[in-house]
Amino acid sequence: MRFTRDDRGAAAVEFAILAPLLLFLLGSLADLGFSLRCQGLLAGAVASGAQYALNTGAAVSAVSVKQMVQGSSSLIGVSATITGPALYCVTGTPAKLATATAGQTCSDGGAPGTYLTISATYLYSQLLPLQSSFMNPSLSETASVRLQ
Repeated sequence: MRFTRDDRGAAAVEFAILAPLLLFLLGSLADLGFSLRCQGLLAGAVASGAQYALNTGAAVSAVSVKQMVQGSSSLIGVSATITGPALYCVTGTPAKLATATAGQTCSDGGAPGTYLTISATYLYSQLLPLQSSFMNPSLSETASVRLQ
């Protein structure tokens, strides 16, 4: 009868049961925060490449934009793909770029513009390896810029 009323050590048992769950939740929150930070850094790198292309104009080279995207981020292993510069018409809702040729008239009646599309991807290495089933570790950003 004495053992059934004795509650010494109950807190330690409860902590041992709940500690893995709490650590998993804290690790998940940390992973989410780090991945959002990496997504923001990747978006900033793509925006820097777009700004560089806009400032340089139609004479911009895809290689220099790629170097700008990869160099303007503190992330290691950013993969950038540059499409263009090429002639496109903006069509549809949401807006999409459709390939055009010189002298062609777009569906809105205007002339096609010279656009450059920048796509960047980064593979985020997670703190908790089991989280790959909950969260996609591949982050990507895309931007299109009209060159003047």
